[in-house]
Amino acid sequence: MRVFHPPFRRALCAALLGALGASGHAQPQASALRFNEDFLNLGGDQPLADLSLFSFGNRVLAGRYTVDVSLNERGAGQADIRFIEKDGKDDAVPCLSRRMLDDWGVKVAVFPTLASAADEACVDLGAAIPDASFSYDGGKQRLFVSIPQAALKRSARGAVGPEKWDKGITAGMLDYQFNFARFSGDNFRNDAKPLSTPQNVFEGNPFTDRPSTLQRNTLFAGLRAGFNHGDWRFRHFSTYNRGIDGQGRWQAVNSYAQRDLASIKGQLLIGDGSTPGNFFDSVPFRGAQLASDDAMLPDSQQGYAPTVRGVAQTNARVTVRQNGYVVYSTFVAPGAFVIDDLYPTASSGDLEVTITEADGRQTKYIQAFSAVPTLLREGTWRYSATVGKYRNSYNGSVIGARPSLSQPTFMQATLARGLGREFTLYGGLTGANMYQSVLVGMGKNLRDFGAVSVDLSSAHTTDRTPLSGERSFNGQSLRFLYSKSFLDSGTNFRVAGYRYSTSGYRTFQEAVQMQDLQPFEAFHSRRNELRFELSQQIGDLGSVFASARQQSYWGTDAKDRLVQVGYSGSYKQFGYSVFYNQTRSLNRPPLRQLMFTLSIPLGDTRANAQYMAARDNTGRVSQQASLYGSAFDDSHLTYNVTAGTANQGGGGTGSGSASYLSPVGRFDLGHSQGRGYGQSTFGMAGGMLFHGGGLTLSQPLGETIGLVQAPKAQGVGVESQSGVATDSAGRAVIPNLTPYRLNRLALRTADLGDTVEVKNAVTEVVPTRGAVVLAKFETSVGYRLLMTLSDQEGRALPLGSKIESEADQEVGIVGPDGQAFVTGAGQSGRLTVRWGQDPADQCVVPYSLPEEKNPPPIRELTGQCAANVPDPTPSKGIE
Repeated sequence: MRVFHPPFRRALCAALLGALGASGHAQPQASALRFNEDFLNLGGDQPLADLSLFSFGNRVLAGRYTVDVSLNERGAGQADIRFIEKDGKDDAVPCLSRRMLDDWGVKVAVFPTLASAADEACVDLGAAIPDASFSYDGGKQRLFVSIPQAALKRSARGAVGPEKWDKGITAGMLDYQFNFARFSGDNFRNDAKPLSTPQNVFEGNPFTDRPSTLQRNTLFAGLRAGFNHGDWRFRHFSTYNRGIDGQGRWQAVNSYAQRDLASIKGQLLIGDGSTPGNFFDSVPFRGAQLASDDAMLPDSQQGYAPTVRGVAQTNARVTVRQNGYVVYSTFVAPGAFVIDDLYPTASSGDLEVTITEADGRQTKYIQAFSAVPTLLREGTWRYSATVGKYRNSYNGSVIGARPSLSQPTFMQATLARGLGREFTLYGGLTGANMYQSVLVGMGKNLRDFGAVSVDLSSAHTTDRTPLSGERSFNGQSLRFLYSKSFLDSGTNFRVAGYRYSTSGYRTFQEAVQMQDLQPFEAFHSRRNELRFELSQQIGDLGSVFASARQQSYWGTDAKDRLVQVGYSGSYKQFGYSVFYNQTRSLNRPPLRQLMFTLSIPLGDTRANAQYMAARDNTGRVSQQASLYGSAFDDSHLTYNVTAGTANQGGGGTGSGSASYLSPVGRFDLGHSQGRGYGQSTFGMAGGMLFHGGGLTLSQPLGETIGLVQAPKAQGVGVESQSGVATDSAGRAVIPNLTPYRLNRLALRTADLGDTVEVKNAVTEVVPTRGAVVLAKFETSVGYRLLMTLSDQEGRALPLGSKIESEADQEVGIVGPDGQAFVTGAGQSGRLTVRWGQDPADQCVVPYSLPEEKNPPPIRELTGQCAANVPDPTPSKGIE
């Protein structure tokens, strides 16, 4: 008799079990060919189980399944659907209820059968809605539903209904960032007067004595603390900054409570915030605000976020301020950088960007940021109403700062309405005891010619100073905005705008600043402002982008100017780019930079080599060679090594940096060295989430968070989330989810190991803004067994018999020669084997696994099946 060795037998067993148990389309098979059970008797005398269950192709059994729903060929999310037996059907069919159809956007009220049905009652889809149908693919666990468009509610592209929004769980959180720098050498700041009075309060306190020596250590810390309960979000954000002057400064950026108001697609905020900047300039306040939230609208009605670009000569620190507050700080590698992940800020308000090089040199410029023209669909609204006190960044939360600056109480309201013929009408008003302003404007969709808006604002300002007494200023400001994408030519005007203001016009922010002018101090109000952003694709040759902003003032010929132009392309494996940057501020000398880069990938190592040459208007010419790339499977380690030389500042420079993204945070290391100076940096950023199950450490949290729960599944990664993995409790935090949108979360099943299985490896969540939503994955922990089963007389059990656990879950099927592959088995237990419908067609197999130091992935056992047996003794195994 020929003996088959275990590998062959395992393969044969797996092939047969796959043939018996695979699932397919849930379609009637009445006319299908019947499977001939006698085929399984060829070459053997093993008895057969009752295989009528599989007589008609691939069966879908009754039960509850988590399936992906496709509605008219578009994803509609996941649903937990009960499948039921139906007369005349060989496969179980899904129970589609009135509530499900309503959630999927069906007009249930207009169909009598649906309108009269109970929420959870099963309905006949084809009978209830003419021309509607469904099919089920069991192999992919996907339910295809086809419903005529006329039977569906109208919704814009990308819309997710409020009934699917998840407000999340009660939880506390702490998001932190620390950046530490250690300077060495005698020339770590190229400044003729390094101890001179700083230009603003963020660089020191001009009203206290300066230290006689520069400090070697600097520190920045940013802390975002929060608490969620129900619909409410409580947040506090503060920063600590210790500069080279040795002075430490805490700054409370904001504290507020916020909640959704889904019925009016808006947010209620109480505390610190910023007014919307789409009409008036954005200003910080402390008070209350009710405003529409564009994120609740479909994707097709969304705006865009600001992007910051610049050039760093060394491992430099980039600090971004908006409305006087530090909103972002990070270290970047030498070369051109792009920051496109700013934490959500006000929708407008120019960004002040400061680049601090390793040797202490600073470059500052204003990054223009303005909303695109406000266009609304017909019948829709955008609104805001704010009441509070103007919150100046010098309000005393900075230690030693001048606390007497004006903080007037004010109110502001804006309203926009989408009209017919693609017009939008909008307006607003701002009122305080020393300032009143009103604005009215109109936008129009010009279709092939883009979108445009024009508005006119008028302001009255009262200036009260001790020496000049009371003075009044009246003026007007005209603003024009334009946006267009030329798809055929690859041209995209993100936003182009022009603004003219008369000499008496003041914005609210300027009016507040006027109240605190020192005697004989001049104030220059804005006159003309021009800004635009342009990108152009040049076929296969690459793309070019340009952005510019110029601001002139009454009473002076000086101008603020920012011009950035860049071109990037590729030739075979080589990539190249040219970048030009020009900045000029009102009271600072101009700075012009020109940079060229050339890069090439180094095979399939995920590493790249880059050469960079740069020149500025001071005559400084620098050259750098860099090696950068990533490591590990999900690229959670990135690195950069650079060597360079310059004709000014003396000799060569070198730098190296690395960033490691772990499940509990991000860790950054860097070092720069040059003649007379050195800088070592260390950064750490991460989050802590406090919830009902305890504390979970994470990467930086961001605004909206997902909490994965996969019990007993430790060290399992999440797809598309670099460095994220479950902890010892099977929990992981997914940062930066998109609010009011479907977020797909999937476990990496390859990380599950030998003893863990997951029922649903993919789930979808739709969080509200700031929510902490649960993403639950059903897991089972147990061993994988390859068992050879026989009855009490030593005969193999019937082929095709089902094996069930003590929890009545099917865990395997008997294959040839009584072999069975069983999953999810415990250390010991009882398995029930069934091969027919009668109570006598079953038996019980007790088993107990011996203790092993290094058990194999699949444990092999033999066992006898008896009609009624006692519980197994844990100390004895079955061999």
